[in-house]
Amino acid sequence: MNARFLPAPGELHLIDGRMMHLHRSGPKDVDPALPTVVIEAGGGAASPIYARLQQALAAKYQVCTYDRAGMGWSEVDDAPFDGERNARRLHALLAAAGVNGPIVLLGHSLGGLLIRVYAGLYPEQVVGLMMLDASHPDQFAIYDDVPVEHIAAERENRLKFRAGGPPPAGLQQMEALFADMPHVVEQMIATYRPESVDASVAELRGLSHVARQAAASPDLGDRPLSVLWAQPQPVPLPPGMEGVAEVQKRWPGYQKAHAALSTRGREMLVEGSAHMTLVFMPPFVSQVAHEVDRLMEQIGGLQ
Repeated sequence: MNARFLPAPGELHLIDGRMMHLHRSGPKDVDPALPTVVIEAGGGAASPIYARLQQALAAKYQVCTYDRAGMGWSEVDDAPFDGERNARRLHALLAAAGVNGPIVLLGHSLGGLLIRVYAGLYPEQVVGLMMLDASHPDQFAIYDDVPVEHIAAERENRLKFRAGGPPPAGLQQMEALFADMPHVVEQMIATYRPESVDASVAELRGLSHVARQAAASPDLGDRPLSVLWAQPQPVPLPPGMEGVAEVQKRWPGYQKAHAALSTRGREMLVEGSAHMTLVFMPPFVSQVAHEVDRLMEQIGGLQ
C-alpha cells in the first residue's frame, strides 16, 4: 500500500460534524481503577509523533492520542482555532471511544495550554496533569508571528508529495529517529497532507486567543501536576525575531509558573532534551514514563 494514503491506525468517530481520529492502546488486563492517559499534541503535530511515548506508557496504562481537526486523519474545520471548542470535541471523542472514567492529561507545547482549558471545563474528569515543555500564556504577548512565506512553501511541497513528488524536508531525519518503528514512519508519511498545513496556520493564528482562554481557566487545586521541560538552545536569530530570544530567556520561569498552578505541582528540567526530542527520543521518553508512574502513585494515594 502507498504510505501516502495509509488509513487511520485508530478509530474514527463523527464529532461535531466531522470525522475525528483517536488511537487507543494499552494492556487488556489493566487495572480498571487506573485513569486513562490522554496526550494533547503540540501545535501542528499529528498523533504519530507521539508513538514512542504512547508505546512506552501503554505497557502499563490505557493511552489515547488523537488528531485535532485538520491534523493527521481528522477532517478539516473552517472555524477559527478555539481552546474551548477543542476541549468539547475531545470530551465527546473520548466518550464515543468508550473512555468515560478519569483521565490524566499530558500536554506538549501548545498542548499545555489546551489541557488547562480542558481541566477547567471538565474538572471532575481530570485527576492529574503533565506539561511537557509547555507553552505559557504570557509568551504570546512577546512573540506571536505567523511565518506565512514558509508555510505557503510547505503547503506546495506537500501537494507535490501527495502527487508522487519528492518527500518533504525532514523525512529522512524522522526515518532515522524511528528506524525501529517503520510503521510509524509510514503513518507520518500519511499525515504529510496540505490540509495539515492549513490547520497549522489556523492554530498559529489562534494562539493568543487560546492563551487567554488558558490564563482564564481556574488553577488546578491539589491535583497532581508534573512539569517537565527542556532548556532552550540559543541560536542566531534573523532580524525581527528578537522576541523568540526573550521567550527563551523566560522559559525556566514559565515552567515554574506552570508548577505553581497546583499545590501538588513540581517541575523538572530534563537534561539534554530539546523541545521535540523530549517526546520521541528513547532516553527522554523513559523519563517521561517514569514521571507518569509517579503521578499515578500520587493519584492512587488521593483516592
